[in-house]
Amino acid sequence: MIAALACAGLIGVAVIAQQAIGWLGVGLIGLFTLFVAVRYELEGNLPVGPQMTPDLYASQFGKYGREHDAERADRRHAWQRQLSAARLAAGMGTLLALVGFGFFLILEFGQQTG
Repeated sequence: MIAALACAGLIGVAVIAQQAIGWLGVGLIGLFTLFVAVRYELEGNLPVGPQMTPDLYASQFGKYGREHDAERADRRHAWQRQLSAARLAAGMGTLLALVGFGFFLILEFGQQTG
């Protein structure tokens, strides 16, 4: 239910971008959505810092290292749900980017040749 509302909201934003900027705006909205979704897939719920802070990553592994099997399974199940939502957003972003930039290029090159 929430995924359907999020997709409808993203399509609504894409329609507004298409009316305001054109198909280039739809492509940019798609790229932004794709960027955020892929970034979330890569980083997850962990803190983000420069590479010079290995203690930041070590503290995360130490925090999760002392879990029982049930706690680890619960955390893995929650991560899988979040990952499926991120993949849905990445798919929607890819679709919007392809449609937006595709129509933009078709209309631009169609006007130049015609």
